[in-house]
Amino acid sequence: MLKKEIVISFTWLSIVKVLFFSPAVVISAWLIFYLPWSSPNAPAWVQAIGSVAAIIAAWLIPYQHEQIRIKRQKEDLLASVAWLALRVKNSFDHMTDVILRSEPKARERWLFFSQPTDWAIHRDAAREFPLTGFTSDEISWLLALRSVTEFGLMCAESLSLWDFDENPNLADDFPHNNGIEYHLPQIEWVLREIPPGINR
Repeated sequence: MLKKEIVISFTWLSIVKVLFFSPAVVISAWLIFYLPWSSPNAPAWVQAIGSVAAIIAAWLIPYQHEQIRIKRQKEDLLASVAWLALRVKNSFDHMTDVILRSEPKARERWLFFSQPTDWAIHRDAAREFPLTGFTSDEISWLLALRSVTEFGLMCAESLSLWDFDENPNLADDFPHNNGIEYHLPQIEWVLREIPPGINR
């Protein structure tokens, strides 16, 4: 049986409605309208109501600030994931083009631009993203991104050591061709799944 994920979100309007109809507010309103304010105990009741309001505000304001901070932090992380996924896709396309062309000069240009080093940086960056605080869908993007960067680094190392004198037909003899066919759709899937509102 599959587990379903339940997401509960609050808006300012829903919080105001809950507070407005909460017992504390209802009781406070009743006290305001039905207490004998002309009695000598009126200042004590005013102080009690003010204390309750201060306690609610002291809890609500920091809670709201913390929720905003958590939301922004997650948005920043997702934007970083989207940016890395786009970089990985570009590196993957470039490496695949070099392999398909099977030209030593194309591989030399690829090495000149430090592509194997870039793949190591991609792999390390993908490992740095925490898996906590993300939904199950977002975790699947991160795991796919990690898998692609690990594979990409392996391909980059093989390509950087390729000997064209022994194997001139790189496109046919490259040992990771099947893996490329598997991993390229993975990174394309990650880019499709990341919400379009996330900055890339």
